[in-house]
Amino acid sequence: MKLRIPHDSPHIQTINLTVVLVIATIRIVQVMSAVGNDLPIGGDTRAYLASARAITHGIDPIGNAGAVFLPEAPADIPPYFYPPLLALLLVPLASLPYPIALGVWMLGVLATTILLSVMLKPLVGWKMALIGVFFFLPTLESLWLGQINALIAVLIALILSSTNEQSHRRLGMAVAVGALLKITPILAAPVLLIKQRWMSLLALGMTIVGVVLLSLPFVHIETWINGSIYALQSNVSSPLFASWTGILRRQSGMIATLGPPVVILTLLGLTFWRSRVINLQWGLTAATLLPLLISTIIWHYTTILALPALALLWHSGQRGKVIAGATWFLVSLVGGISQPFMLTICWAVCCWPSLLDAPT
Repeated sequence: MKLRIPHDSPHIQTINLTVVLVIATIRIVQVMSAVGNDLPIGGDTRAYLASARAITHGIDPIGNAGAVFLPEAPADIPPYFYPPLLALLLVPLASLPYPIALGVWMLGVLATTILLSVMLKPLVGWKMALIGVFFFLPTLESLWLGQINALIAVLIALILSSTNEQSHRRLGMAVAVGALLKITPILAAPVLLIKQRWMSLLALGMTIVGVVLLSLPFVHIETWINGSIYALQSNVSSPLFASWTGILRRQSGMIATLGPPVVILTLLGLTFWRSRVINLQWGLTAATLLPLLISTIIWHYTTILALPALALLWHSGQRGKVIAGATWFLVSLVGGISQPFMLTICWAVCCWPSLLDAPT
């Protein structure tokens, strides 16, 4: 008599998980060794700290304006692509020696990465939350670079967990803070408008207005405008950009000219059209995935922003587990064209949750 083990048995699941973790560990060591040789630790933190020092000198922090104020940082300092809130929050670090300021910020990034695991735990459990975050290659890339993305992912997780009627203020404030740090979370606002979440929209608007008014003694209103559209206006291109927009812009002829606006308008239109009939949580989830598909400057490490959406898909049922697991594996360990391709599948099933046997 043959011993038959069901495909979903704990033994098979343990073997599958072990194989994935071994592959992930090998890939992480391989990639992080290469990154460590090419980029200094806290590579993007340099832009944040330079912009904070620019503010203390009365200079607009957007772009490369702050680079001259951080001469002790190694290598070229990347431009600051964000609204000025992050630079304002880091002003207390501006007076510290660069190694100390860098260390404090890197500890903060590690803390927000741990907090992201805590935020995802109710959806996937402790084991999968820790594995999903800390064995996800973009997470470690983002941590090495000292990126703000872990905090944005925490805010996205907060947005997706604040969809009941008692959480309207928290939802609006989370969208506002995310947008003030990195403009892309503002795409959740049209979904709130479509779903007529007036109190959330009021909290969103009041938070943005309040923060901007409080900041005016330190930065001009033009700085907020410039910081919010700086990345949108950028013509920079890289073979490492991994959104549909970034990929299409690298092509030639009409594809490079017409492809990006067609993709952007199509995905935006479908998301907001479907938001009328699906529930608020799925609409917001689709909206949080949109920047990874349509923003020009999307790196591999930016995909940490998809982890809250993947956790929600994992929580939705067996089909969601398959899609979320395949996306996690391919994005983290393969990358390339698999990144926008798999994230588009995730976006599509969020817009059509009936494909998951999930509520609409």
